[in-house]
Amino acid sequence: MNKLQVFCLALLVFLLNVLTGNAQNRNFGNAPQRQRIDAQKVAFFTDQLQLTPDEARIFWPIYNQYNTQKEELNQDFMRGNQKYINNADAVSDKDASDLADGYIRHAQKLVDLQKEYHLKLKDVLPPKKLLKLYNVERDFQRLLLQRLGERKMGRP
Repeated sequence: MNKLQVFCLALLVFLLNVLTGNAQNRNFGNAPQRQRIDAQKVAFFTDQLQLTPDEARIFWPIYNQYNTQKEELNQDFMRGNQKYINNADAVSDKDASDLADGYIRHAQKLVDLQKEYHLKLKDVLPPKKLLKLYNVERDFQRLLLQRLGERKMGRP
């Protein structure tokens, strides 16, 4: 694997974390900002999914547990591969191959986790709300990325 391929793989791993909303550890960074984002997420999801109080009471603990486990998987993967990502020039073909294989194993773990929680949420949400959940997750991630871009351009 050449340097460009290793760089692209590292970029994919980074984007995976950003797009899943898990690039930042809950114990790292600006805690008030993280709390504000979490509160916005709860409000956004509850509004977009039109969760009833009973649905919300059951949904949020399950969904939060899913997000925590997803964050842990992503953080473990990043920690285990940081030496490769930060030193792409020195990566051997074997290390690059191992990293690529590890990326696929990591992606499979994320899919397995999503399947597990999909089944749990099927017992909590009506089918149409469950389907809509996946779009709402994507929409919220886009909203956060848009706000981040605006902030970088000097907009409030």
